[in-house]
Parts: sequence; structure tokens; C-alpha cells
Amino acid sequence: MRIINEPTAAALAYGLDMEPIVDDEDERNVLIFDLGGGTFDVSLLSIADSVFQVLATAGDSHLGGEDFDNRMV
Repeated sequence: MRIINEPTAAALAYGLDMEPIVDDEDERNVLIFDLGGGTFDVSLLSIADSVFQVLATAGDSHLGGEDFDNRMV
């Protein structure tokens, strides 16, 4: 068991619902944005042969939906 961040979990859920990649050389790169109430996270994944590889992940704990709300009000 491992703990993964929210964008990586979203990418895994996306991969469970997508069509299998049939060509051995076919690869998909997936960029996931997670704009939560208090944080903003991004993950870049590569999906090939039903293998998910996290290429990069980053986040900002001082940027989120609440910050947008505060700017608008």
C-alpha cells in the first residue's frame, strides 16, 4: 500500500476507465490538474502497456479555490 497525491489518484482512475493501448509503441502522456479548496496540484504521467509512470508532480499549498473566491469578493 502506498500513499499517492490526488492528481496521481485521478490519473489512475482515468486509466482504469480508458481503452487498452494495443500498439506496443503507443504511449499516452496525461497531465492532471487538481484545484482544490486550498491547494493546487499537478501531475504528469506516462501510460504505456498498462504501466503508469509518474514523470513529475508539483503543488502549491498557498493557491486554491478559496484564494480565487477571496479575490472576487
